[in-house]
Amino acid sequence: MAYYPLLFTFLDKVEGKEYLADVKVHGRLLAEQEDDVWWMYGVNPGGLAASGKTRAEAYMEFRTTLMKVLFDLATDAPDFYAFRADARRFFDEVDSETLDEWAVAREQVRKGEINLEGMRRETAETPRRIEISHKQTFHPEGNVIDPQVAVAA
Repeated sequence: MAYYPLLFTFLDKVEGKEYLADVKVHGRLLAEQEDDVWWMYGVNPGGLAASGKTRAEAYMEFRTTLMKVLFDLATDAPDFYAFRADARRFFDEVDSETLDEWAVAREQVRKGEINLEGMRRETAETPRRIEISHKQTFHPEGNVIDPQVAVAA
């Protein structure tokens, strides 16, 4: 069974109590195909998993699960600053076992031992982070689509 180290960026807006936040999540996933099911395990943020019949379906289910967590955090937070702190704390949670498996899979990609066809490669040294900004002005340039997921190399 092969693991695939993925890098992703999700761009979205989260509405809380009298604020709107721009959220950019630059994270890591560990993908695994098990029989006819694809699994996505969160590295940053850790503690999340999702599955689907295809890699794309599992990826979208993971994205949906992550956004539900962020929406719940926004619902519970009394203001923007509490939401930002809670979201950062959530993002920084890492499952060490999944992180170790991700690092091994990245080395296999670097050595050419595993490959995911049709996916671009990106160096894993790109900082993983969550960026949250308080929206105060609104313009069409704020409408963006997630960049394509990449294999970590």
